[in-house]
Amino acid sequence: MAILDDNFDFEQDGKTYNLYNLPDGFVIKGNVYLSYKELTELPDFSKVTVERDFYCNNNKLTTLQGAPQEVGGGFYCGDNQLTTLEGAPQKVGGVFRCVNNQLTSLEGAPQEVGGDFVCYYNKLTSLTGAPREVGGGFSCYNNQLTSLQGVPQKVGGKFDCGYNQLTSLEGAPQEVGGNFWCNNNQLTSLTGAPQKVGGYFSCENNQLTSLQGAPRVVGGDFNCDKNDNLFSLFGLPQMSGDKKIYCDDDLKERYNCPKAENEDGNYYIDYKDLIESAKYQSELSLYKILQKKHEERAQNDTARKEKLKAGFEAFMKMQTEERE
Repeated sequence: MAILDDNFDFEQDGKTYNLYNLPDGFVIKGNVYLSYKELTELPDFSKVTVERDFYCNNNKLTTLQGAPQEVGGGFYCGDNQLTTLEGAPQKVGGVFRCVNNQLTSLEGAPQEVGGDFVCYYNKLTSLTGAPREVGGGFSCYNNQLTSLQGVPQKVGGKFDCGYNQLTSLEGAPQEVGGNFWCNNNQLTSLTGAPQKVGGYFSCENNQLTSLQGAPRVVGGDFNCDKNDNLFSLFGLPQMSGDKKIYCDDDLKERYNCPKAENEDGNYYIDYKDLIESAKYQSELSLYKILQKKHEERAQNDTARKEKLKAGFEAFMKMQTEERE
């Protein structure tokens, strides 16, 4: 679709229409381009369907009232002055991008997004109202989040919640198809992290004291660098032998593993070298002994979980005391 003049006329199927005077049920077969128009409000598309992309980014919008309720492609409303997503489409086939606004919550967001859901650089303190289904990635970094409650429990692409104020990963998706970033927060543990991550996992620059709660399986590299109180790599997820572990120099030395440098100048150790090291095997044996001891004392499922947690904490205490 092409805007023909300043009156927002466009041509479709040999006829001329105006965006401000569309009949109910009308289907726009192409893209809608309303970017950089200094709009303060949208034309009324509430009873119109857009088959492809809808662009209303880089305006002066404070509301999405009037937006179409279904968009077959992507919906782009970034770089406005939005404080709410009320009025947004409830179904978006492609990307939904609301970056660089003044949003404090996701109330009103579409509940089905076929592509990526991108809401970084806002003022979000909560993810309540986030989509139930996201086929692509979910990016909510650079906000003011203290909780991940409200996000979909399965994300097909990457998940990025870095640069927030998170102290816990409780509420995070339990399955992430791509990379997972929770770097630059205030995390002290990884409890609540996804159980399965298809790509890279980064928990760099937090306040971790252990890797308790780390995913069971990670398909890419693992980055736990710049966690000054992390004294052990025990608890790492299952990874393939060719993957890399990025960590502080003290940890590299602890396991006596050779370090290498990547193309960006960052140093790492190989996962295979780590798990075959005498120190890691010693930690594994010690943990199994402590785990068995606490399992034997457990009387029921609830007690068993508490005992397993106590066993891990006892193990980490012993490692800390040894370091000191």
